[in-house]
Amino acid sequence: MIRNCFPMFILLLSMTQNIFASDPETWGQGYYEALYTVSVPMIDGSGNESCWDSAVWRPIDQLWIGSPYTVEDYSGRFKALWTTSRVYVLIEVVDDSLRLQSPTLENVCSNIYNYDCVEIFIDENHSRDVSYANSHKAFAYHMDTLGSVCYANGSVGWERLDDHIFYKMTRISGDTFHYEYEIKIFDDTYVYGLESTPVILTEGKLMGWSIAYNDNDMGSTRQNMIGSKFVPGDTDYERNISYYNASVFGDLKLVMEYEEVSSVENITNPFHFKIFKKGSELVISLQNAKQGSMQIQLFDSSGRACRKGSVGVSSGAIEQCINIAGLPGGLYIITVTGANSRYDHKIVL
Repeated sequence: MIRNCFPMFILLLSMTQNIFASDPETWGQGYYEALYTVSVPMIDGSGNESCWDSAVWRPIDQLWIGSPYTVEDYSGRFKALWTTSRVYVLIEVVDDSLRLQSPTLENVCSNIYNYDCVEIFIDENHSRDVSYANSHKAFAYHMDTLGSVCYANGSVGWERLDDHIFYKMTRISGDTFHYEYEIKIFDDTYVYGLESTPVILTEGKLMGWSIAYNDNDMGSTRQNMIGSKFVPGDTDYERNISYYNASVFGDLKLVMEYEEVSSVENITNPFHFKIFKKGSELVISLQNAKQGSMQIQLFDSSGRACRKGSVGVSSGAIEQCINIAGLPGGLYIITVTGANSRYDHKIVL
């Protein structure tokens, strides 16, 4: 029987009551290890899926713009997971005054940062480029609560990149809000306006990474910008440089508890077939699969089907788990079929 599965260990970390208590030498350096997951979250802003239980919270509490604030005014934290095709982020914000742009604005990007909005900074190859403006060596994504994704690309101007990130914001209770994100990661070959393929994510990958929240309680400009990474400086001008300088980003490392037991990269008919194992769980990761329903079967050396099931493919990727408890060791064949395509791969358990 095939079923969804997720990392088994649970790490719990309570957020500090004093948002200024985090030490810039530890939390403020912005290092985060995102755990691989098979059971991906539904992007509805709830954060209720069990896969999130394995991810560790980190605070968003480093002042980039404005005067010191109180915990009654704002507090924030985030956690992250990954698959071979996406990074998933859950952000929790407690904000006593939510101020949003009008949804009828013709250009939602031009002033998006002066309202309550989240910014996510990504440097795919950890270039730490000190001036990535006018390029796609890194991305500074600005997102409101309505699905807009905007990147201020230096003198090039604002670029709408709604297809890079899918997200939802939900009021959990009172002044507490959850922002849930599904993120495609693009490298520095990305060309705006042309079709580009996200990178395939692998264990051990290190990316530049920071998250920030813009808080506007009143008026037409933000009062604060609070980030996940300590940036030195005595003024707003000195601290607010992540939108063009990737050297001040934190780090996101992709980690996995599963052991990779097999990998195939077919150049002539591009697909990436990886198989991971953890205990009695065998994870199949297949990239560039055809859209539609795929049938997955595990055959033993005599051709007998030992496990079978089906999975829907909507994003061109499969992250599926097979329970192999009780199967004897030996040679097996994994077959994935559907939509006029077939993938076969031999493994030894």
